[in-house]
Amino acid sequence: MRAEILIVGGGIIGTSLAWALTQRGARDVVVVDLDLAGVYASSELNAGGARATWWQPTNIETCLATLEFFDAHAEAFGFRRCGYLWLYDDADLHAQALEKRALQNEHGLGVERLAADDVAARFPILDRALDELVGATYSPKDGLLNPNAVRAWFRAEAEAAGVRFLNRHYATGVETRRVAGAGGSLRCVSAVHVVEMARRGVLEDADRVRDVLVTHRVPAEEQVGESRIECDTVVNCLGAWSPVFSAKVGVTDVTEPVRRQICLVDVHATDLAPGVDLDALGMIVDASDLYFHPEGPHVLAGYSIPDEATGFDFDYDGEDFFETHIWPRLAHRASSFERCGHVRGWSGLYAVTPDRSGIAGAVPGFANFFEAHSFTGRGVMQSYGVATALAERIDTGRFGALDLSPLDRTRFTDPSRWVEEALHI
Repeated sequence: MRAEILIVGGGIIGTSLAWALTQRGARDVVVVDLDLAGVYASSELNAGGARATWWQPTNIETCLATLEFFDAHAEAFGFRRCGYLWLYDDADLHAQALEKRALQNEHGLGVERLAADDVAARFPILDRALDELVGATYSPKDGLLNPNAVRAWFRAEAEAAGVRFLNRHYATGVETRRVAGAGGSLRCVSAVHVVEMARRGVLEDADRVRDVLVTHRVPAEEQVGESRIECDTVVNCLGAWSPVFSAKVGVTDVTEPVRRQICLVDVHATDLAPGVDLDALGMIVDASDLYFHPEGPHVLAGYSIPDEATGFDFDYDGEDFFETHIWPRLAHRASSFERCGHVRGWSGLYAVTPDRSGIAGAVPGFANFFEAHSFTGRGVMQSYGVATALAERIDTGRFGALDLSPLDRTRFTDPSRWVEEALHI
């Protein structure tokens, strides 16, 4: 098999990149992935938030471009600009947020500064412990969407343009060779070896895929075929699994996989304060780092455990996670959540870098190896911006209006170049 451009990883970044490349005229693009259904894809397991409220220009700009794209396809993506409310009980962090607000508003985000009394008036569901707060910010252009619908749209459009998606395919090896370059000898990825897994029942397939994603090997008895894909260009879009593929090419990644858990909470209408309409709310990020928003008839709530160990862990802690981390924080801030119940939950992986920003661009020392991964929970909200910028870089050899060069992997050799982000949930 041969591909002009081979994308390894069919999550939201890999799929949006495949589409963006077709918009620039690419007609021989192949995407390989073990889990194209997205059962364990980070982009399918996130909280559905989309915001440009960040502290670094590159992240603001790529997210803002993506939000504008979402807004143009709002019906298809279920996108609504319902805002993000951030609550602060730490004076220093609040001061930093207000300082960054100037940068955010230079980009047209219209972030508002709220006092504790303003919070009570505009968000009556938040009726407890407001005296602990030193302030808040509200970003009205941020919002919520259906991440599954976004990835499905990119894939459908990419397939219509001729992109081939190979499901249940796992990259097992890489062939490289030396080529002459402008700066001397460079390595070139000439082919990628992939194996295809057998397909069985839906539930059995999910368990088998999970085993491979955790162990990074496909048992011989599960393999039904092997292919060698020759390629002119290769892009690593594997998110939390990017270091596994990079190692096959002889490149070391700084990315670490970290589990994040989310649950659905049942709140009956009779438990709500009079006049509170959950459907009108956007994302609320509490000072305790709890975040929540309406999700159909329920409330979706999440919390990132500070001392969570790294690793490929998909276990969900169930009722214990809700009782320990979610319910106490909800009830502390809103009396409406005194009586609520755990419905179900799940876990997914963040691909975390030392500065909490993604890695994108050309891999140094290679003539044809690119990457876009490790966006630390921002994959969906940066998808369009990153995809169109990297597609332009692959096509023309340089970045255009959206410049991803600050996200080059070489920054990690010099901490002064880190693109440090703080507003993570």
